[in-house]
Amino acid sequence: MTSERIRTTPTPGRPALSETRRAATRREVAMVAAHLFAENGYTATTVDDIAAAAGMGLRTFYRYFPGKEDVVAPLLSIGARAWADELAACPPELPLREAIGRSYRTATAAALAEEGIAETLLRPLLHAATELPALRATWLRVQQDCEIQLIPIIAARTGRSPDDLDVAIVAAMANTAVRLAIERWAAGDLPGSAADAVDACLTHLAGQNLL
Repeated sequence: MTSERIRTTPTPGRPALSETRRAATRREVAMVAAHLFAENGYTATTVDDIAAAAGMGLRTFYRYFPGKEDVVAPLLSIGARAWADELAACPPELPLREAIGRSYRTATAAALAEEGIAETLLRPLLHAATELPALRATWLRVQQDCEIQLIPIIAARTGRSPDDLDVAIVAAMANTAVRLAIERWAAGDLPGSAADAVDACLTHLAGQNLL
């Protein structure tokens, strides 16, 4: 009885195996949907199309996602989580502006490579996510979650409390600069890669002594 309990109890701090599998399935379906959106457009792609391409039934699809507008959330969240993790791992002596820019570039490259997402797919996906009303709500929710993740990391790097107003403002400014850079890059308004666009916006912010 005791040994069985030990084998089935998850390790503290780690997600249960079922949660890991669920997250992996959500990412796989999100990738399928992203390709369909890029090929056929968001409006023309139905939930039936996504479910069929992912090899699952409609009832199974809705166990993973409330609706079509939520299906890209796992992909949008990958970069945010990777950025926060990379920023937390940056050397503490690195200036905050440099740490934010470097961590974003490193995290984005690693996340895209790991998930097999080409930038040719990333741009139309982000453009749809930031322009279509149904997807923009998901995009902004992911951005809000990202900002919340940044607060304790910035607090630790600056030696302040996570409740400090200055910490919250810096997190909001950094996240907003990144969001605007990505949105303008996705729309074709900024040259280079998404990371180049982010660097340009962060440099502008620092030049105004705001970061």
